[in-house]
Amino acid sequence: MTREQEHGGARRETDAPANPEATGERLIPELQRGELVHAEHVARYLMAAQLAEGRRVLDAACGEGYGTAILAGAGASSAVGVDSDAAIVAHARERYGLEFATADVAALPFDGDAFDLVVSFETIEHVAEPEAVLDELTRVLAPDGLLVISTPNKHEYLVENEFHTRELTHEEFLELLRPRFPSVRVLYQQNWLTSTILGEEGMREESGERALDLEFRKVAGVEPGRELYTVAVCGAGADLAAIDEVAVAAGVYEAHELAHRLADAVRTQRHWREESEHVNAEYERVTRRIAALTGSLSWRLTRPLRAPAKLRRWWRER
Repeated sequence: MTREQEHGGARRETDAPANPEATGERLIPELQRGELVHAEHVARYLMAAQLAEGRRVLDAACGEGYGTAILAGAGASSAVGVDSDAAIVAHARERYGLEFATADVAALPFDGDAFDLVVSFETIEHVAEPEAVLDELTRVLAPDGLLVISTPNKHEYLVENEFHTRELTHEEFLELLRPRFPSVRVLYQQNWLTSTILGEEGMREESGERALDLEFRKVAGVEPGRELYTVAVCGAGADLAAIDEVAVAAGVYEAHELAHRLADAVRTQRHWREESEHVNAEYERVTRRIAALTGSLSWRLTRPLRAPAKLRRWWRER
């Protein structure tokens, strides 16, 4: 009996499928299709899918399940996704018709050596003890299996994410992996602004599933270690399987929207700066007026007349 069977794999009524929301904790393709975050996630799974054929695959922290479906569609002999959120797991079962289980990635309900390929993208930054997660992923991995794992680079990932518990630098990430695996191949995920010239079919393509036959070049570079996301392929063998480089393009309209928001913010800042300058000028004018008044001859001459009023106020307050 597997640990999954011991913990009970039957669907509970509390796991009824729900319409997931895009909270920032995980990608929801139907709500974020065409956005840069969608391209980032699909690129990672397409890269890992090159290793899936004929292998028993685990998608650890599978989220909505789209990645598990990509891995299964690449010819995996079996594919199972696990996530700690029971509602999102129920949604994944309902949508993709594959095997999904509710589980903590630090306590997986599977026997040791159960998988030939374990995939875990953008997971360990969500937990306080990534070491425990890596130990558990290693436990369920076959001796000749592969772990494909990624995490945002703490020094380059500048977005405040309330769901991240412990972000790692490029160096810290590799320091966790190398003692656990004889071979660690490092890959680098970076976002670029891309200009393409395509025909009609390529122009309409939006699934992310069909590769475009095009020549890809870059006019900007980033030093390894400064990448936005660090990706690693880990295994026992010194010669890890060859992996083709992958690129997935997103729409430009998200960038346009950000540009509009920035322009609005600049206009708002300019407005309040002008308002502040106006208030400061008025304050200076009133201050000068008061100074001129209290320093005038008439103010000094009328001082005795103001004394009785002060005495009356003092008497009332006694």
